[in-house]
Amino acid sequence: MILCWETEEFIYIEHFCILPEMRGKKYGQKALELLGGERKTVILEIAPPIDDVSVRRKRFYERSGYQANRFAHVHPPYKKGFKGHDLVVMSSPDQLSEAEYRAFNSYLSSVVMKRCLITKSSY
Repeated sequence: MILCWETEEFIYIEHFCILPEMRGKKYGQKALELLGGERKTVILEIAPPIDDVSVRRKRFYERSGYQANRFAHVHPPYKKGFKGHDLVVMSSPDQLSEAEYRAFNSYLSSVVMKRCLITKSSY
């Protein structure tokens, strides 16, 4: 499953998961290749690589052509009253310029999070 947002400049993968029984069969890599075929920068966020799972996840994305970006990034909270959390921004096919990162971060805050908060508050 991939939940993504597309702009004229980039595709932002908000959620990406492969069922456990489908892992190790290159479905994840194939899905990322399909998104890369759109000929736009693809951006995603991962937890900082601090344990076995997060290190393996980062390596998976690197094998799939993604690069970690140098920007300190805090994903905004999904619920009011909560703090954001530190994440690593990865992109393909290249690292983001500072202007590209700012455009992504602005879109994340002003579009994605706004819509997520509206959707979640309507439940």
